[in-house]
Amino acid sequence: MQDLCRGRILVIEEDRDLGRLFEAVLTIEGYHVTVAAHIYEAHRILSRLEPNLIIFDWSFHHAAGYVWIDELRTTTNTSHIPVLLVCGALPPRSIYEMLAGMGVPIIEKPFDLIAFNRCVASLMRSQERAVGA
Repeated sequence: MQDLCRGRILVIEEDRDLGRLFEAVLTIEGYHVTVAAHIYEAHRILSRLEPNLIIFDWSFHHAAGYVWIDELRTTTNTSHIPVLLVCGALPPRSIYEMLAGMGVPIIEKPFDLIAFNRCVASLMRSQERAVGA
């Protein structure tokens, strides 16, 4: 039987219910989804698997998501993985502009599922092209 998985996505979400929602929505779309409750757990996951996309918020209780993006971009094992931020509130303008300059898309909660799925599919296609290039 052919593997129908469209790729691996790592979601870092502190809200357990929202994490389950992301998992359900993305699984329906054919992705293999791993949900981490915080960045520390995400680090452990990244040490054993390489996702095709990482989704998280720009701020966490114990860390700044935008700082973690810089870490992801400057680490050899993760520098090529696209990131999507799904935020409860948009970051301050200076951070928003910095993220836009890095090519990091931001979707504000609550979000439209169709637009979210399109953004995820687009980022997955761009990652496929980068790996295949």
